[in-house]
Amino acid sequence: MWLPELKERVVRNGTSNLASTLWLGPWFPLRLLFVSIVITVMLLFAAMPLLAETITWYQPDFPPYVILNGPYKKFGIDNRIVQFVVDRLPEYKHSFEVANYKRILDNLKKGEPGIVTPLFRTPEREEFVQYTNVSSYLVFPNGFIYRKSDRQKYIPFILEDGTLDLAALCRSGQFCIGINSGRSYHGILDDIITKYRKKNVFFVRFAIDHIGAFKMVANKRVDAALGFPVEIKFYGFDRDLGFLHVSKMNSFTPVFFGAPKNTFGVELVEMLNRILDEKRIRDQFAQYYMYWLDEEMKSDYEQLRQNYYKNR
Repeated sequence: MWLPELKERVVRNGTSNLASTLWLGPWFPLRLLFVSIVITVMLLFAAMPLLAETITWYQPDFPPYVILNGPYKKFGIDNRIVQFVVDRLPEYKHSFEVANYKRILDNLKKGEPGIVTPLFRTPEREEFVQYTNVSSYLVFPNGFIYRKSDRQKYIPFILEDGTLDLAALCRSGQFCIGINSGRSYHGILDDIITKYRKKNVFFVRFAIDHIGAFKMVANKRVDAALGFPVEIKFYGFDRDLGFLHVSKMNSFTPVFFGAPKNTFGVELVEMLNRILDEKRIRDQFAQYYMYWLDEEMKSDYEQLRQNYYKNR
């Protein structure tokens, strides 16, 4: 119906105005609607975050940080932290993948869209891991696990600051300490193990579980073991076994979230940074950790936290 009108306009105005005639013709309202829809869609995509993939949460079998089985399943420190974060990010899809740390770090290095907690910060990992700016919580390092009934035997090796001189204890040749094969205890502990491993000071277990070393202490097969203080309660030995910090070990280690160093990781970590900037949330995460400490250590831990976050 509009063709005669178009022809008349072309004759009257010339072909130079053909384009404007076509645009401003009777179909102009439809064209305007189409353009409006296109612009709206483009704006929606521009407003959407770049993080379009499903977030994969890697889960190492690392109790009581990540608990995958048993009565405390999903009640581990980082199980609870991850669930808290997932609830704060309902706009994304979330999946969970069980993997050991070697595979997790390999995946992060490849840039796969995943994230893990707990993760300690190291110079080697910083080359390919995007860490959160703020630690999600602090952990006590590995230390000396002993029978509470035998505490008197260790007093000669306890220094003025309350830490144990493990090197002097090993030099004495009076004690046997249980450790797990393949496990790194970090810091001076690994150095001491290397130095005294062939002098019958350390009993090395080759089983994959960590509870065995604690059982050996409780059953008096060895005098002590090395491990985290939170492991004592998890394995059910908090009534019988105690913990001593080892001299020259760090007082604590910060724990971080770690993602790949790419667009996905940078954006995800930025969101996590905003969550961790809230003090009440960090306090909540600390409570998840403190659940696994005895009352005396809870007090020490809270003091350490206050000092650490005071200027941050």
